[in-house]
Amino acid sequence: MASYEELKQELVEISKIVDKFPEAVKPKVYDLLVEQFLGVAPSSNENTEEQAKTPATKKKKSTPKKKAASTEAKPKRSSGKESYSLDRHLDLRGDGSIPSFKEFYEEKNPKGAKQTNAVAVYYLKKMKGMSEVTLDHVYTCYSEVKKKPPQAFRQSFTDTKNKEGWIEFEANGNLDIPHRGVVYVEHDLPAKSEK
Repeated sequence: MASYEELKQELVEISKIVDKFPEAVKPKVYDLLVEQFLGVAPSSNENTEEQAKTPATKKKKSTPKKKAASTEAKPKRSSGKESYSLDRHLDLRGDGSIPSFKEFYEEKNPKGAKQTNAVAVYYLKKMKGMSEVTLDHVYTCYSEVKKKPPQAFRQSFTDTKNKEGWIEFEANGNLDIPHRGVVYVEHDLPAKSEK
């Protein structure tokens, strides 16, 4: 039997995998993965459904399930089939104290995804004072200025963090702007040759 600590760690991993599935099947996927980890036979409902799909013995069936879950997860990470939505409650029009995002974007004139990511996160965190900034918020910023987001949208934030250090990108998807990013947006944009 797995120890408490092993179970806690595995549940975190399982939750990451489960999040990649449609809402309708998440409970079944969760149960299957937990049962698989604990070495428990699948419940009768799911067992009947699985037998109808694949006539195989119990031992053979458990191995493909693990592979299917891991194979299913890998292409979704690298395939570029990402889905983000507009935050319809996010007001980017500005007010008397701050410019609209469109005005700020045009003033900073970012080139490429990394600069645009830094400008958007800066605007949302420093100018709007948002405590939590997500990929959907930045996706909404891209839409506001009619800029096509990168195909590998999430990866562009990882690149902005790792290659430039202009943003912080946590595993849960929350974004922040460190001092290096603040200095870059405030002092280095727009690029000197464009002033």
